[in-house]
Amino acid sequence: MQALGVACWPVTWPLAMLSRMSDEVFRTISEGLSFIPYLVGIIVRREFYRFALESCGENLVVAFGALFLHRGITVGNHVLVGRYSIVHYCDLGDFSMTAEHVVLNHGAHYHTSDRTDIPMAFQGGLIEPISIGEDCIVHSNAVVMASVGRGSVVGAGAVVTRPVEEFSIVVGNPARLLRKRD
Repeated sequence: MQALGVACWPVTWPLAMLSRMSDEVFRTISEGLSFIPYLVGIIVRREFYRFALESCGENLVVAFGALFLHRGITVGNHVLVGRYSIVHYCDLGDFSMTAEHVVLNHGAHYHTSDRTDIPMAFQGGLIEPISIGEDCIVHSNAVVMASVGRGSVVGAGAVVTRPVEEFSIVVGNPARLLRKRD
């Protein structure tokens, strides 16, 4: 497996350098690489993100259809991003995992809608980087818009709009504490 990663360098390194030109180029390459099938795709995506992201640890697995939308994030060691998941401006801690169709958004205030005299598209907003702590799992179809503390579990379909404390299990829409992991 390591040899396959080394064989990808002639392709992924220039793509990673090219992706540093702008966010649009990064997203374009990220989207294109997301549809390379399983084993080859995992290796190509790992090598690309290793060079293109702010920081990327060992053994990153980005499954088919999953992608990162910002290059200024950090990814820890042994991270799994499930199929068709989208990672906006979100740092991922060591041993964190997401299941399929997870959206890790960049805060709950990206678009403002306070004024009615101008379209919402022109009102701006605030990018709030969030983080998924180490040893966390975010289950299928969850939407996370706030940081998740170390050792926490986000249930399937949960919508996280407020920070989650360490070792918590949260479920529902909006996400609420089910119990603590002890």
